[in-house]
Amino acid sequence: MKDDGKILIAGASGALGSEIVKLLSEEGRNLRVLTHSDEGVSKLSKFTDDIWNVDAAKDAAGIKNITQNVNTVVSALGKSISLFASPEISFYENDFKANKNLLDDAVRNGVQRFIYVSIKGADSEKDYSVARAHKLFENELSNSGLDYTILRPVGFYSGLNDLAIMAKRKLIPLIGSGEAKTNSIHPKDLAGVIISFLEKGPEIIEIGGPNIHSRLEMVQMIKEIIGGKIIKIPEPVAKISAKLGLTKILGKGIHDKLDYFTFITTNDMIGESKGEISFREYLNNLDLKNIT
Repeated sequence: MKDDGKILIAGASGALGSEIVKLLSEEGRNLRVLTHSDEGVSKLSKFTDDIWNVDAAKDAAGIKNITQNVNTVVSALGKSISLFASPEISFYENDFKANKNLLDDAVRNGVQRFIYVSIKGADSEKDYSVARAHKLFENELSNSGLDYTILRPVGFYSGLNDLAIMAKRKLIPLIGSGEAKTNSIHPKDLAGVIISFLEKGPEIIEIGGPNIHSRLEMVQMIKEIIGGKIIKIPEPVAKISAKLGLTKILGKGIHDKLDYFTFITTNDMIGESKGEISFREYLNNLDLKNIT
């Protein structure tokens, strides 16, 4: 086992966090993990016995000294932007408050390095609650005095699972013309990048996957592999729909999510190319039975 000091992975049972844990476990690293569900504990127990089951946003006292004897913190904590995820907890609570509580503990305990997974668009001039919460924490981290790296992925393949769900229901919405381009990344590839920055790295880096596609090309791949009909929705209509109707159908937080989703799908979102897994490969290996 490598002994480079204990590493804390926060958000360890999520799509990205679990990939980080797997890779570090394979390297024999000394791990402590944070999750906020019994399901997460069960999922992580095969990799480490040092598991904290606490909601970092709601229970600052519960994570007291979670960073004791920890050299490096990797935080993949954050609220899902999926339109189907629970809207009950705000982006401020999940993306800012939880990470701020973690950072405060890290500063008190003299943690050497803090790696934070933000999002591309965190520095957007437009006021999106999703981006704003990440930017608030980026500011806290940069002023903390800790050595740090902030990664801004342009988007995860898994973040497009909403479109896979809709494809199974026979409709695939495409907001705008579909000309905007992106190079989304597989969580496993991003996990590899994060691990390469454990000892040192840039203060801020925007990260993408190996291939650049237009949004239209991506939904065409979804249609080819899963099925469904592509429906183009003009950008103004998407915004009006969020304000007038979808809030009642999908919940209170839907407006913020759809507003941000419209932003990222109608603007080029391209980061430094990393990784090897293509979007087509991701779709071919997607477990459609568990996409509902």
